[in-house]
Amino acid sequence: MVEEAKEGMEEIKEQGPGHSAEGSQESQTEEMNPEDLMAMWEEALKEQEKQESQEEPAIKDEKIELLKDIPLEITVEVGSTHLSLEEILKLHPNSVIELDRFIDEPVDIKINGKLVAKGQLYTVKENLGIKITQIILPKRG
Repeated sequence: MVEEAKEGMEEIKEQGPGHSAEGSQESQTEEMNPEDLMAMWEEALKEQEKQESQEEPAIKDEKIELLKDIPLEITVEVGSTHLSLEEILKLHPNSVIELDRFIDEPVDIKINGKLVAKGQLYTVKENLGIKITQIILPKRG
């Protein structure tokens, strides 16, 4: 529909200054019944909405691009425990601290202190790695 309107404007321009744009538009609308005219308007509106909706993802992509460079702190929590000050003062090299998790239990993966996933510890060459086993979805409501 938008293309048809553009083509119509081009025809008017090609006709030159001696022809009236209003006269040609009036003759086109006189030939169309109201239902056809309404259908054309609805189709043009749908096309315009479609074009606008295609532009929105581009804007969202630009916003995401701005956020991609922001550094985040990722923490892997293997376990935790509570110790009294006396117990902490007794710690020395080779001390073993018992944690609240079993060895095969998933570890917590936190981003900026917020739990986002659970995972399993692995060794990758000589380093530790984590295999993500579960994504924690935020609770709504």
